[in-house]
Amino acid sequence: MYEKYFGLTERPFDLAPDPRFLFLTDAHARAVANLKFALTNHDTFVILSGEIGIGKTTVLNTVLDELGGGYETARLTHTTLDNIELLQALLSEFGKPMYTRKRVLLLDTLRDVFLEKHRQRSHVVIIVDEAQKLSAEALEELRLLSCIDSHDRRIVTILLTGSTELDDVVDSPNLVQLRQRVRLRQRLECLNEEETDAYIRHRLEIVGGDMDAIFEPEAIREIHRLATGTPRLINTLCDTALMACCVEEKPTVTTEIIDETVRELGWEWFEEGGPNREVNQSVPQLNQPSQTPTLIVYRGGRLIDQIEVSQFPFLIGRSHANDLVVIDKNVSRRHALIDHVGGVYIIEDLHSKNGIILNGIRQTRGLLRDGDVFTLGQIDIAFSSKPESGDSTGPGQDDAETLDETSDPGETRADLADILEGAEDELIEAAEDFEEQERKYV
Repeated sequence: MYEKYFGLTERPFDLAPDPRFLFLTDAHARAVANLKFALTNHDTFVILSGEIGIGKTTVLNTVLDELGGGYETARLTHTTLDNIELLQALLSEFGKPMYTRKRVLLLDTLRDVFLEKHRQRSHVVIIVDEAQKLSAEALEELRLLSCIDSHDRRIVTILLTGSTELDDVVDSPNLVQLRQRVRLRQRLECLNEEETDAYIRHRLEIVGGDMDAIFEPEAIREIHRLATGTPRLINTLCDTALMACCVEEKPTVTTEIIDETVRELGWEWFEEGGPNREVNQSVPQLNQPSQTPTLIVYRGGRLIDQIEVSQFPFLIGRSHANDLVVIDKNVSRRHALIDHVGGVYIIEDLHSKNGIILNGIRQTRGLLRDGDVFTLGQIDIAFSSKPESGDSTGPGQDDAETLDETSDPGETRADLADILEGAEDELIEAAEDFEEQERKYV
């Protein structure tokens, strides 16, 4: 393994939960504090949601460890159960398996278990993983279980954990009664770039490693972008990249190693919403344009490629992990991206070496309109957001074809001046619109 190669005491990015590697961002620390308060207060219903791999289990285990004794927990991990099977599974967790289908008998037995734990001064905590998959009947059964209490205090807390879809399930109109009993709804967000850097550094330091000596700074930024700040994906990417370095006898993890790792893992990184989100194709996506724009690629005025931008963000660069691969020594591995935000198209430089020139002006971020041309190295790329009307032979041909071939040259120049003046006014308006959209969406 790569531990000896990098001088580490053990693997720092193993997926198994290990309290020694606990890293809490400010948001995760707040979640721990809020959950501890809710359980200490014996709240009836608590909900913890977040993307897959965001650290919900880590937060929950931390809370339970810090609370110490006085709590009897039952954890359900299989949630594709009907309401009767749910009750049976709970009794099995409490050491009293009962497989009858008689609902009243199951409920009476569970009530006896809860009251017995209460007499033993233990508060019952029922933890349901992947709760977004529970049926409406099962959720209603849990709500009814939360109504079981002694004459002087609540004796059971039900903690639902799941993906962000859990929030939509709880907000459904037929779960009003359950929603009224919820005392805490905590949602975990992905790590930002600084937190990703600190997370990787922390895990390496635990095993005697130095992040600055093992990972190039660009590789860390690339890991954050590809893993979308999700700890589990960060672990997988880092672990596989370190193994690749060991096999290839490379001293540090570079962006090239990360590219290879992505291909080896077979991950699709550029889908709308990131690698964790399952997109329902039957539901219109707010970030998708009504027409598919096209990029027309030229080198020295010659057409070399034409590609539809069918998904966003759309990545451009020299690496084969991009949506548009541009083989040019002046183009960076991850050079730029095109996105569609709030009805406008945006091009953004990804810390490339030579930057982006948009309509003759160097920019780090700019608005893209139909007919705009941006340059990466020696490559000119025309952006078209209108349906194709014929073959293109060079940037700006469509505009030229709109001019009357029999027009007087002086009139033609005047027409061009009017077109340019109008375009300038449109660009000013577009820039103002972009600034407003950026304040709203970026």
